[in-house]
Amino acid sequence: MSEQTKNNKAERASSLWQFVTHSASGPQSLELTRNLLGVVESGTKVVHYAGESYRIGDKELFLLAPGKHYVENLPARNGPYKETCLAFDNQEMAGALSALVTLYGMELELPEAAQADLTLGHVSTRLWPEMRLLFDSLMPYMDTDYLTSHPQLMRLKLAEFAYMVVAHKEHGLQYKLLRCVERLADPFESIIRNSIFEDLSISELAQRTNKSLTSFKNDFLRIFGMTPHRWILKQRLLHARLEVVSTTKPIAQIGYECKFDNISHFIKLFKREFQITPLSLRQEYRQSAGMAGEA
Repeated sequence: MSEQTKNNKAERASSLWQFVTHSASGPQSLELTRNLLGVVESGTKVVHYAGESYRIGDKELFLLAPGKHYVENLPARNGPYKETCLAFDNQEMAGALSALVTLYGMELELPEAAQADLTLGHVSTRLWPEMRLLFDSLMPYMDTDYLTSHPQLMRLKLAEFAYMVVAHKEHGLQYKLLRCVERLADPFESIIRNSIFEDLSISELAQRTNKSLTSFKNDFLRIFGMTPHRWILKQRLLHARLEVVSTTKPIAQIGYECKFDNISHFIKLFKREFQITPLSLRQEYRQSAGMAGEA
């Protein structure tokens, strides 16, 4: 069993764990059913999107929303990649935020000048001392089901986390936390992310989200920053790119699996998106990986 597979199983089995790897396995597709809060203890995590990639470095805090992510964990120069992770669902965070508002009178409105990038499925920031103390306080529950079986303690820890985010004015994180509450009321975003590889028309997608076509297009543009056709195409091409560099599958097979019926057209779209053909990218990636191994 690979370390990446172990990590995925840990996300399902426990709310709190540490993941360690000594080797770079390349970009991986990660499907999350819960929010994933983590600290990179050593090494670098790379979150890939269709147009760009974001690096989360040593001693940085990150939050990944539920859904599909494309990540790469790079070991440190003199040691492994290591992260500490806490998983929680939207209902748990909604309860924690409710406690802050009703019991402590906190205001959780996001300042207008601090809007986060709506198109990103993650947010990251430098770990500050008080947040380090919070993660240290979680160590006794590592790799156990204690937090899961004691929901009041989980709510307390999440409320403490949310309080620190608000007090420290980490507006990007605060926005993502408030989105947990919105997702409970409207699962629009999760429905879209789970439909990327289905052959659905825009009208059928709108029907699945219980919205009119006009309302669907407006909401899609607001959340994802582009039209449905363009966004879905970019997600399929990104998945294809990661398959090209992380597997030995034939290029045609990858194209078909990513819902491109015409392989010539797939290669043309791929080159337009990434400025390189799939085969050339695979050769370039293997060459660079070989050189890194020799070093």
